[in-house]
Amino acid sequence: MTAGAAEVVLAPGRDVQTLVPRSRRPRRVGFGALRALAVLPAVCGGLLVAMTLTAGLGTAGGLLFLAWVGAGALLCTVRGERLAVRRMCRFRSPTQRERQLLGPVVMVALVTCGLRPGTVDWYVQPGREANACAAGKRSVAVTEGALESFVSSRLPADQLMAVLVHELGHHDTGAARYALTTTWLAVPGRAAYRLLMRVSSALCGGRRPGVLEALLAVVAGSMAEVQLVQTGQWLASVMAAGIAFSLLGTPLVDGLVSRASERAADAYAREVGVGRELARALVTVQGLDRHPPVSCRVERLVRPAAEVAVR
Repeated sequence: MTAGAAEVVLAPGRDVQTLVPRSRRPRRVGFGALRALAVLPAVCGGLLVAMTLTAGLGTAGGLLFLAWVGAGALLCTVRGERLAVRRMCRFRSPTQRERQLLGPVVMVALVTCGLRPGTVDWYVQPGREANACAAGKRSVAVTEGALESFVSSRLPADQLMAVLVHELGHHDTGAARYALTTTWLAVPGRAAYRLLMRVSSALCGGRRPGVLEALLAVVAGSMAEVQLVQTGQWLASVMAAGIAFSLLGTPLVDGLVSRASERAADAYAREVGVGRELARALVTVQGLDRHPPVSCRVERLVRPAAEVAVR
């Protein structure tokens, strides 16, 4: 066996008792690229809106557009990511007391995954719900609610460690690698969509558009698409189809990829030896069940790895 990953047992006092190295490591899967492809129409919509808004500003508009695109690229750097998670995800640095609480658990999680200290940036995210999340290439945050559950012993140390390993699994599979950049580039398109929804709500007397309004919008959009094709306006036709898919298909595709990435992160936790601890955490703290159903996740986490592979 190698000294890579480890199975950890924590005493009630939250001190490390044993570290049992594991030799098995899961395969890396490029979920980040899959999620980027899933939201590509939304990104293209954002680029289209940004180009439209800056087109009338001449050279200054072109420079502004390039600066905005360049800022998205900078989010892939370490410094850019550290700035983005604070502004876009509302992450904050742990206080001294929170560092003391999290320090031993974080160290065990890193050893379990075979990672060196300093390779991951740890944060705290506001929110009463007990949860954790990964962002970018190296950022992991636990919510204030998760810390409260940990302090009150509702979420034991070994279960919190398993939750952190699950989030490190997202980094191992690259699930959050490009999320900050794609979110940034999609901002203009999503802002335009929210504006459109507000206008639609105003036209509907202050209420949200219903089924009839949505059906009329689909019919009108289809007629406009047919008209564009018949008149040979292929570029406009492709752009209109992309916007339509962005509004209708992107959430569905992104949801499918997101659920697959959650299963992969669960598999990562199981393979490095903390599957049962993560399963108990899912049952203990219901805030962690926002992805696939808890019953399905728990079943796969406690099932032998060989049986999961067969299925």
